[in-house]
Amino acid sequence: MNVNTFFKIITGAIFINCLAIHSLFAAGFHYQLDLTAKLVNNPQNEVTAIQMSWVYDKDLSAILMDGEDLSEAKREDTLKKRAADILNGLKEVKYFTTVLVDKKVVEYANVETYSLRMNKESRLQLNLTLPLQQKQTLEGRTLEIIVTDDSAVGLATFIDTNHMLLSDEIKALCAPPSLVQNKLPEIDGHAQITETMTIDCKR
Repeated sequence: MNVNTFFKIITGAIFINCLAIHSLFAAGFHYQLDLTAKLVNNPQNEVTAIQMSWVYDKDLSAILMDGEDLSEAKREDTLKKRAADILNGLKEVKYFTTVLVDKKVVEYANVETYSLRMNKESRLQLNLTLPLQQKQTLEGRTLEIIVTDDSAVGLATFIDTNHMLLSDEIKALCAPPSLVQNKLPEIDGHAQITETMTIDCKR
């Protein structure tokens, strides 16, 4: 994925000056998304969805909101529109997220529940729910959530296992989450990082 494609995806195909894009990239531009995920389970302890919170760093937040009207009168409408734009872009890369149960890919349906807000640190926070196409029983199985940005321009990171939230029922079935970060081959001099959050319920 080249840098122009990256910016098209991350901004939801919003026009950005190509010269500015190349200048940012040449200057070593990187962004970071701080992730928090929560497993959604039904009364039968079957996982039906994954709620995710994506907090963008200040620089990328400023790029995404450049020129947008954040006045009190227009703020809510502006954030709703930008949320839809960003979500359309993320859909093209499957939300940078792969879900595995016992090493088999779990497909998810289209995201319909989402919202965008600007926090007190001027960082955008995108909240969304990834509904699974088929509910998953975890008892005796292992679930993995793998996040990566294959453009190598960004780092999507859970930071630590405190950002993987489980219900009391799932905690009783499974071991505490574990997190592994792997560095993949560089792309145009940019390190590509993948993270795997594992919930092991085979105990």
